[in-house]
Amino acid sequence: MTLRPGIRVVWRAVPPGVDRRTVSRAVLAELLPSARFVSRCPSCGGEHGRVRVEGADAAVSVSYAAGWTVVAMTQEHAAIGVDAVPADAAGLERVLPGGADALSWARVEAVLKADGRGLGVDPARVEISLAAHGWSGRVQGAGADGRVWRGEDVKAPTGIVAAVARGA
Repeated sequence: MTLRPGIRVVWRAVPPGVDRRTVSRAVLAELLPSARFVSRCPSCGGEHGRVRVEGADAAVSVSYAAGWTVVAMTQEHAAIGVDAVPADAAGLERVLPGGADALSWARVEAVLKADGRGLGVDPARVEISLAAHGWSGRVQGAGADGRVWRGEDVKAPTGIVAAVARGA
């Protein structure tokens, strides 16, 4: 699927018994065959978290939901974030007050992934504003740099909602 120029989003089913990261790395290798992909958690050192690209001028983001992996890739923007959530996800109001639904959560987390800090930032600090063509998001409060992230909702498999954010 192609969104705004320069952004690609690819969905792939995760077969039963197959590690979801194996599937996402296969998609990444198809999109950027000469690159290497590294994930290293800054907190625990584990091989999970934000995916960084080595050997290619590109930004990528990965999300997983309900047996699917979704990968977003751009070579025209410095950062990108994608998030996918089951459409019937419950309990989101505990972490995102104000009538949170799955789509608003996907938008917020896409912004936090593009920002690079992920859930190290309180999701309630992300302000989403709807626009004629998509939406925008901004992290508010201490440590925020005022950057505006442009976003679009992404066509997803049945039962899933998804969003992608990129630098303005």
